Amino acid sequence: MGTLEINQVASTFAAEIRGIDASSPLSARDLDALIGALDRYGVVVMPDQNLTPDQQISVSEQLGPLENSDEGSPSFRKLRENLQYVDGRVSEISNLAQGKGLLEESDVRRLFTFANQLWHSDSTFRPIRARYTTLSAVKVPESGGDTEFADVASSYDALSDEDKEEIKDLMGVHSPTVVMEAMGATRPDGGGFVSEYGTQSRPIVDIHPGSGRKVLNVPSHCSHIEGMSLPEGRSLLTYLREKATLPEFRYRHVWSLGDFVIWDNRSTLHRACRFKERKEARQLVRTVVQDA
Repeated sequence: MGTLEINQVASTFAAEIRGIDASSPLSARDLDALIGALDRYGVVVMPDQNLTPDQQISVSEQLGPLENSDEGSPSFRKLRENLQYVDGRVSEISNLAQGKGLLEESDVRRLFTFANQLWHSDSTFRPIRARYTTLSAVKVPESGGDTEFADVASSYDALSDEDKEEIKDLMGVHSPTVVMEAMGATRPDGGGFVSEYGTQSRPIVDIHPGSGRKVLNVPSHCSHIEGMSLPEGRSLLTYLREKATLPEFRYRHVWSLGDFVIWDNRSTLHRACRFKERKEARQLVRTVVQDA
């Protein structure tokens, strides 16, 4: 076995790991090290992996059962007809049709490019939320298109005692459509976005099972707070999201071809950064490991 190197890359979290070959089944040592690093650092970067979708599925399944990205929205199943990868265990974060030409300006998938630029955790609106998400870089733009992460454990620790007391028992309501509604987005036919999922109630303050640390659970899919009026609850959510994403709690990943990045949705928020999506290609392949 090769030597593992784990180096922290941001002030409070995020690490780069070298010495793991994710293209082959992970050994018990490597799997334990990877999970331990995710518990400790929240985000793990593995450069120069150059995984195929099948290899990405295989290593992801060692971390747990995978989410079917087609479930929950009729539009997702329709959109897959024009994607390069058709296996429901993977999805594309991409502005390409069939992995080739840029999407037409009217293509509904462009809206998801914009929605991904809001701070979020994956699938908090599903009955089974996401534990981990993985991304492999297939095509990257010349500039921009980075992915930014926020450490919601350290940001919780930094809250005042008064803030912690105020939010300790609050429940947030997570919605599959609130982000698109907030952006004023509609389908090209003028209709709204629909989902087979209802809303999910989750604690504003949760405990990460791997680290035992308290974390802020305030992604953009959190629509409102139980027991509060919409204005009051959304004002508090905005305040907490600002606290969670202060610069000192961020890591910005600049993609290189072949990068393989895994993050823990329970201890981080993330968002995509802008790029020239009408001129340059960006294609990342994604898997989502369920928190089951």
